[in-house]
Amino acid sequence: MKKMSLKRREDPLWNSPDPVLRRVHRGRTYIGRLLVLVTLLFVGMNLQLFTPASIGNIRSSLKAASVRSAEDMTVISYPSGSSKSILPFGNGLAVCSDNMLSFEMPGKYSQMETNLSYANPVMRASNQYLLIFDRGAYRFTVTNTLNELYSQTMSSPITNADIAANGNVAIVTDEAGYKSAVRVYNVDNEHLYTWSTNDYYIMSAALSSDGQRLALFCFRQDGLTLTSKLFFADISSDKKPNEGNDGIDMNGSLVLGMKFLGNNTVCTVCDSATYVVSRGGQIKYQKDYSSDDLIAFDLTNDCLALATEAYSQTGRAEVVLINARGTASRKPLYLPEQPDGVSYCDGRLAVTTGETVTFYSKSLKEIDSQTGLTGLSRVYMRSGGSAIALFNSQARVLTIGSPLKDLHASSD
Repeated sequence: MKKMSLKRREDPLWNSPDPVLRRVHRGRTYIGRLLVLVTLLFVGMNLQLFTPASIGNIRSSLKAASVRSAEDMTVISYPSGSSKSILPFGNGLAVCSDNMLSFEMPGKYSQMETNLSYANPVMRASNQYLLIFDRGAYRFTVTNTLNELYSQTMSSPITNADIAANGNVAIVTDEAGYKSAVRVYNVDNEHLYTWSTNDYYIMSAALSSDGQRLALFCFRQDGLTLTSKLFFADISSDKKPNEGNDGIDMNGSLVLGMKFLGNNTVCTVCDSATYVVSRGGQIKYQKDYSSDDLIAFDLTNDCLALATEAYSQTGRAEVVLINARGTASRKPLYLPEQPDGVSYCDGRLAVTTGETVTFYSKSLKEIDSQTGLTGLSRVYMRSGGSAIALFNSQARVLTIGSPLKDLHASSD
């Protein structure tokens, strides 16, 4: 303190007789010290951004970005034949190969590469985070587009998993001593919740976007009778699902895909029906069909795109969009032939048939079509209105040519 006081007394501006000059000088001094403190806090809380690997990834990204051509901006390359799992993530693709996880970007460059040897990798993505787990094995990893956040080895084999927008993950295991268990961890790998069950097998788990609510689709076999139920849990509560009294009867169906549409309703696509169910147990939407009639579905965005067999003269297949309220499109989209796949994001629907992809607005009006896509295997719609088309050894960004005048038109 004495040294500081002496220094201030020696500073002519600190004790200047001019009050304006004195205030300005002292204010600049305090602001400078505050900026230094904020910088130190930022560096301390984000050390992972300053590791050699992260700095190298950023440097390579900037270098590649400076030399890409306009044509390169539409191409995403990845190794042919060795990719076990591919999923849109960030502005590009997450590609999991035999022993590597990489983020491939338009412009033919990799934003990040990390060693990852998973025999049967499955990926789940939210806006900022990616979860990769080795189905049937014990390990899972959480990353962003720059670096790995953490990896963990479970004590029992992983059967399924999900990730929320805030980075919370739900890991379902074939638990020793139980039929199944689910555990929830946050983005810092802190354990938040566990539920183990002696009566049911957990087929699927879904987290709400805020990571605070958990939906579990479970089943059990009683002789020749198959019982399936949907349970809800609050992550922050000590209360666990009551296997005897809780749960919503799902009529013996088996789940194929499940996702929260909003924080209070869950959509489940099953082998014999599709449901939108509220946390209170109210079935807001139900569509029954035979297992052979389900053609394709997409649950990656804020509503479900569902394609089923159509038994009418209007078409061979019908597509509807179903939102969180359980409201389906006023009129289904009828197609003259069965599609190979559907994808929906931000008010735009892509329907793939052979080498053709056709784009529709939210009100299911055709807005564009691109043909001659030889070798096309799948199309993903993505935020911002473009799509990513997957081929054998590369992907291409497809831009929808026509403006969407009714992009946000209601489908109620």
